[in-house]
Amino acid sequence: MSTPTASSSTIAAPSPAVTQPERSSPVQYTTNAVDDFFGYPLASSRTRDSRHDHRISAAESSFLAPPPYDEAPEYAQKPKEPATLAMYLFKFGFLFPPFWIMGIVILLSPLRAPPVETPSAAWMPEKTDAERQVIIDRMRFTELKWAKRCLYALLTFVLLAAVIAIAIWAVLRS
Repeated sequence: MSTPTASSSTIAAPSPAVTQPERSSPVQYTTNAVDDFFGYPLASSRTRDSRHDHRISAAESSFLAPPPYDEAPEYAQKPKEPATLAMYLFKFGFLFPPFWIMGIVILLSPLRAPPVETPSAAWMPEKTDAERQVIIDRMRFTELKWAKRCLYALLTFVLLAAVIAIAIWAVLRS
């Protein structure tokens, strides 16, 4: 029995086609590894911009994003908080802290609807008594929330001032 020789048993596998880059342009394109990973194709022009650098035209934008809401859906809307005196006293108390004292007074005062003398001079005459009471309750809740914030802000301010005063007194005494 004869053994096959190395030249007769070797089968040459076809080699992959080697393509040479086109040498007509002196610019050699390189790719970014991140762009390669996310599948960004090479630019066809000599300058290479990121896909995030170009502006989107109006025709393209209609396909990319959903149309904006004119207003938020009803389930996403929070009821608007009424503007109250205590809210303004709290905010302006950072400029003039005695406003916080006036805001604290609101904690002790009741909130009542204006008296109804005549139907033409009534407060919100188009509303029923129950609707007016709901509005007053909501305003009182908001007013108390901001009045409590005035109290907390004043307590923090007084404690901070006391700590600073004690620290200065201790430093001057030593």
